[in-house]
Amino acid sequence: MVSIKKSNRDHSLDLIRGIAIIMMIMFHLIYDLNEFGYTNIPLSNFWLTSYWRYLIVFLFLNAVGISLVLAYADSFNLNKFIKRLALLGLAALLVSVGTYYMFPDAWVYFGILHLIWTGTLIAIFFTQLPKISLFIATLIFLFGYFNFPDLSFLKILLSDYLPLSSVDFYPLFPWIAFIFTGIYLGHNPVYKKIFFMKLPLLQLIGQHSLIIYLLHQVILFSLVGAIYSLFSQ
Repeated sequence: MVSIKKSNRDHSLDLIRGIAIIMMIMFHLIYDLNEFGYTNIPLSNFWLTSYWRYLIVFLFLNAVGISLVLAYADSFNLNKFIKRLALLGLAALLVSVGTYYMFPDAWVYFGILHLIWTGTLIAIFFTQLPKISLFIATLIFLFGYFNFPDLSFLKILLSDYLPLSSVDFYPLFPWIAFIFTGIYLGHNPVYKKIFFMKLPLLQLIGQHSLIIYLLHQVILFSLVGAIYSLFSQ
């Protein structure tokens, strides 16, 4: 009798990532269409698109916290963790280099991947501490509400090397709080009651979220640009 090895993947987590990726692709498609003058949909000052963007980041960062618990809470493998950090660091570097080439006056120096890399390095010490993680997240939310801690002085110190604006900027505070809430959810998986559906395509996308994140905007921007060049002549 042949035994079938069951997968230990968290399909609810894959679904969360897949939904976030699709939402992000839609957001960036609108951004590209705006850039080439096809649409004029406000993305920064309009409440609907602003909350759409926040929801994407909320899903991604909570997924990071959950995945840290699933991967390291029971047993910590240093080599595995170093490889994880190296892959994230390389991906973040590629984003910085790529955007520096495409948007030299607004390149990404601390975007979502930089935040995930830094947040992972900090949050790894709390994967077995769900209640403390939730408490830290609560404190960050409270301090964020009162605009504290204010780390803008770091940006001032590095002002000679950083652009005045960035196409993708997510400061460590308060966004790291959602990685900590993800750690709490990793130990108390109520998210499985919400993301319980079996949607193989979305879950497959979620399994490959990093590579899709790195490639999607390059492909979208190139396609929209090619269409613009073709029909503007």
